[in-house]
Amino acid sequence: MIGALAILAIAVWFYRTAERHSLPPLAWCVGGVIVYYGGFAFWMYLVMRPLLGDAFRNHSLWLGLGLDISSVFVGVVGATFFRALVMLKRGTPPQQRTF
Repeated sequence: MIGALAILAIAVWFYRTAERHSLPPLAWCVGGVIVYYGGFAFWMYLVMRPLLGDAFRNHSLWLGLGLDISSVFVGVVGATFFRALVMLKRGTPPQQRTF
């Protein structure tokens, strides 16, 4: 549930930012979700799985909740850096647009 809300928020955030900067909104929305899932998968399967070993498969409720929340956090941070370092460098800045 937390991940679904994060994905929805990222999709809306990227869509609205793309509209403001005269970029194709749907493409950037999909790109933001892909970057989120990349960070999520990286943290979950390349960092936490080797770190926890067998406890990764057989975990308690609290460890599972911690895994999910930390993975969502890493995905959101990755999408935020992608937006700041890639998306905002493209397009027309709002103050330079002519109306």
